[in-house]
Amino acid sequence: MYPRHDWRPIPAARGEVRLSTDMPALRTGSGDFLRLHDLPGPGRLPTYRYLLRVRRAAQERDARTRAARWPEGRRRVLVLGRGRLSRALAAELARSGAELVRAGGSRSLRADAVVDVREIPQRPDPELDERLEQLTSSGAALLRGRREGGRMLIFPLMVDGSEATPDQVSRRRLAASPAAPELSSWLASGHRDPRPLRRATSTLTVARCLAILEDWASGDPAVSEHRRLLCVIGDGPRERTHTVLGFDEPAPRPQEPAR
Repeated sequence: MYPRHDWRPIPAARGEVRLSTDMPALRTGSGDFLRLHDLPGPGRLPTYRYLLRVRRAAQERDARTRAARWPEGRRRVLVLGRGRLSRALAAELARSGAELVRAGGSRSLRADAVVDVREIPQRPDPELDERLEQLTSSGAALLRGRREGGRMLIFPLMVDGSEATPDQVSRRRLAASPAAPELSSWLASGHRDPRPLRRATSTLTVARCLAILEDWASGDPAVSEHRRLLCVIGDGPRERTHTVLGFDEPAPRPQEPAR
């Protein structure tokens, strides 16, 4: 049996510290354990000052981890939309260490990645669309998603333009569906569910988007799968994935001369 020791919270920070003489240690807010190599002197004031030093060291370590997770050149993330889902995604990205950008009145946007995953459909904005086209053409990654009733679809992460576009995904879905005419009619109707997404569906959507973007920013090998998968998050909530590959669009057929 391991001996029991008292853990105490770090002042104004996440994590706990154990000041036992045999094995002093720090448990960070992320769940990592770090051994401490000295102990404070007797008394409350030395202990309090020591805890402040430990807190500062833990915060510096957390800052280094966040910087490594979002390196320079893959740190600025533009999140579109102002709905509940967009706000939650923006908050989690900022908490993770990304440098958040919102589409404001500035005519020039600078971002390393663009996130267009919304609960509420966007209104036509030709000027914003043009600025986004300039961003993605210059190398910014693009993560898109849309709502279908009570579920969310997250499209393959666009990195170099070889991935399947949302239009190609829709055509693949129609080709594989046993109810293609009905699906096509429903999609074309533009039906919008006025009820908000279930909180569990929204939470899972945010978690999936955050994982995709963190993998992309850190260069994790898993990003290759994110570029090929359509994620469908239902109201169960359950997540299903489907492999979809991009393809070259056929050349337009020449028009036959009028007779």
